[in-house]
Amino acid sequence: VHAGEAMATNACGSLAQFAQRHGLSYAALMRKKTVESVMAEVEGPEDGTKLHRCLSRLDVVAYGISTTVGAGLFVITGEGARSAGPAIVVSFLLASVCCLCSAFCYAEFASRVPVSGSAYTFTYVCLGELAAWFVGWDLVLEYSIAAAAVSRGWSGSMRLLWIQMGVDFPDWLDSFPAGSTTMSPLAMLICVACTGLLLMGVKESATLNKIMTVINVSCILFIIILGSTQVSPANWDLDVRSVVVDNTTDAGIVLGDCPGSHTGFFPCGFSGVLIGSVKVFFSFIGFDAVTTLSEEVANPHTDIPFGVMATLAIASTLYVGASLVVTGMQPWYSLDSSTPLAVAFKHVGLSWAATIIAVCTVSSLSVTTLCALFGQPRIFYRMAKDGLLFKFMGTVSARRRVPFWGTVVSGVLASVIALFIDINILAEMISMGTLMAFSLVCGGIIVLRVTHPTDAHRPLHLLTAFVVLSAAFAFCVRFADVVPVAIIVILGIAVLVPAVFLARLPCAHPTSATVYACPWVPYLPLFGILCNVYLICSNQALSYLRVFLWMLIGFAIYAFYGARNSKLARGDPVSFAYSRMDNDDSSAGDEDELHEIPPLNMPTLLPGHRDSGAQDAFESVPLEDGDADSADSDVMESRSLTSSTA
Repeated sequence: VHAGEAMATNACGSLAQFAQRHGLSYAALMRKKTVESVMAEVEGPEDGTKLHRCLSRLDVVAYGISTTVGAGLFVITGEGARSAGPAIVVSFLLASVCCLCSAFCYAEFASRVPVSGSAYTFTYVCLGELAAWFVGWDLVLEYSIAAAAVSRGWSGSMRLLWIQMGVDFPDWLDSFPAGSTTMSPLAMLICVACTGLLLMGVKESATLNKIMTVINVSCILFIIILGSTQVSPANWDLDVRSVVVDNTTDAGIVLGDCPGSHTGFFPCGFSGVLIGSVKVFFSFIGFDAVTTLSEEVANPHTDIPFGVMATLAIASTLYVGASLVVTGMQPWYSLDSSTPLAVAFKHVGLSWAATIIAVCTVSSLSVTTLCALFGQPRIFYRMAKDGLLFKFMGTVSARRRVPFWGTVVSGVLASVIALFIDINILAEMISMGTLMAFSLVCGGIIVLRVTHPTDAHRPLHLLTAFVVLSAAFAFCVRFADVVPVAIIVILGIAVLVPAVFLARLPCAHPTSATVYACPWVPYLPLFGILCNVYLICSNQALSYLRVFLWMLIGFAIYAFYGARNSKLARGDPVSFAYSRMDNDDSSAGDEDELHEIPPLNMPTLLPGHRDSGAQDAFESVPLEDGDADSADSDVMESRSLTSSTA
């Protein structure tokens, strides 16, 4: 027992020393930026590292549609139908409702803080540095890994197109076994090609994207109109018990987790619809990517919120129409998992249409890969500018005005993942990462808008309780067959308690006419969090392990690099001063420390200084007794200069 106590004491001491050495105190993890400090950085004088504001509202909508409408329609529909059956339509609707709640929150943040960091910057302002880091790391799942997943679908579509055109396609280009996984050189090739195109410049990429978006939307409308003439309503009400044994059809097709009766429009029950929602949620990833364009849009305060809403509305309409048609053309259990639309038209004898769809699928997935890789470098750029990622990630090409090394790293990462990892492994990981980011954005709106007259931390504590109770409720509902109904009812009531207390607190509304205001705060964001948490809890157990390992890698990078190199930790003359002087969560002790903000002309703020905090830096420059008044004067001068800069 004594030996165990000694080991525990030593371990705790080692962890404490590690945290102190790397600047991982609670105050450091919770430090925030303010809207004013972020905008001061973006709107400051040109220093050769700023992005080019050259995109219009049409560019924004085209980018959103291209990023969103792609793999979800041409690839994921077949896989999702094996979990939900014809009710995959309901899965799409449920996923779109969840996204709508988050979209309102994204729209307000984008108009308040029009910078390229998207959910990462929004969380940094509201919830602090550690939460912002994890959101930024989640967004790597959403963009780079999503690009890899889409490129896998592109590879399968290209293979089908070549076969339909009578070309002898070498199978190893699309997929060949390598141990327990498969490799796809063709998927890696499209990632490399898209990376090269993005390095040519944002305006050139946007022009090509608009052309391809018109082609892709026309193709989807063609699918819906022509496919509706081949629909057999009997396919929406099948009794497939005779061909399904142990979740496997007589054709050898293994279905997803389908616990239902295998009959009717809901053959896998409502739990199957939820599992389908998690899978097709991947289809809606992209509407939030519009916010990564904020630093390159000419009028971000209005164009970004419009782009978010327009993207989600158009994508939802196209998804519902296409999925309803494809499940009516072919039995849901026999839909192809990689190219469901083209195979469905071939199933009804329209091989010529299948060839056209294969061409359009290749076109759509190409531009979706391009746009997914477009967003990731902007996240890297903003994180590097804040000091949380390696400095070279914030390098902007002087000629093309794009984040050069961020684009290269994103392309290499996506290419390697596309080469080695299968799309089915990636889809649920991407959905979980994105859902976590959406939840934090919804929570950020509540923290930003809901206040308490005496306790500034009360809204955050209530929000934390709501999330924990929502997760417990969601897990119990998922396993309702073994969990007593009384427990589910009690947890359902418990979820409402923190929500009621939050609703009773004062809620501030934006006063600026240029800021879009999310409606029904805090009710709408809370509902969005509940939906997102429910979908997270509907994932398979292995997905939790993969995401946990991914987050563990992210925390290691933050602990060894980001925490020490953060601009707030190093006493950035703009970000640090604002975070100390304007942070609503500052305690009385923090207010006393205002006198320790170093002057702008002190050597502690020179580039490359690695001290963990401004206080230590200040103390490292001793002052003579007669210089105290001069130091106070310098401090006030630095505050005045910082405020006027913002």
